[in-house]
Amino acid sequence: MGAGEIEKLDTDLIIFDLDGTLIDSSEDIAWAANRTLGAFGYRERDLPAIKEHIGWGVKPLLEKLMPEEGPDKIAEAREKFLEFYGSHLLVDTSLYQGVEDTLRYFRDLDKKMAIITNKPLGLTRRILEELNIAGHFKMVLGGDSLPNKKPHPEPVEKTLNGLDARPEKTVIVGDSPVDCEAGRAAGTNTIGVSYGFRGRGELEDAGCDIIIDRFSELKDYLR
Repeated sequence: MGAGEIEKLDTDLIIFDLDGTLIDSSEDIAWAANRTLGAFGYRERDLPAIKEHIGWGVKPLLEKLMPEEGPDKIAEAREKFLEFYGSHLLVDTSLYQGVEDTLRYFRDLDKKMAIITNKPLGLTRRILEELNIAGHFKMVLGGDSLPNKKPHPEPVEKTLNGLDARPEKTVIVGDSPVDCEAGRAAGTNTIGVSYGFRGRGELEDAGCDIIIDRFSELKDYLR
């Protein structure tokens, strides 16, 4: 292999995160979070302050934004958030550059593709359908699909079993440490995307095998 050439990973299954990986949903999530904060007497937060807590699911997001509240109030706030967000799901949400073409590229190579997100499954399916990418994925798991969600390996293991894939020929692609941690725990390869909600530093600290700056770079690393 010559200087500068990339050794590609032999891959049968590609598992994607959703928010911060395939879609930039930060403004719609922040809008719903701020409506929820206002409903409970809290001041609004700016977009960066909310983005840094996206990725673990709705409940952890609200626990970070409302740290003085107990479980009952957080549960109430979660229902309010989902009400707001469900009515404002795709106002300012879009696919990242290169996502559509890259998904089509891997589909044409007959790669199996799946999504594991900590977003509720119902909202996830609505987004995929409305952005016209649902047909690419053979399995979709949300944060409420199983007893455990990322960074626990259970959803990755469920996907591997369901799609008859070996972990060493699987890669999980995401913008957050929870993606890399879930993949590593399940024995898969891991790719972090630096353009998402977390940034390169957190992905390096999480031990992602590869970090890319543009979604289309996946074509350079996977075969």
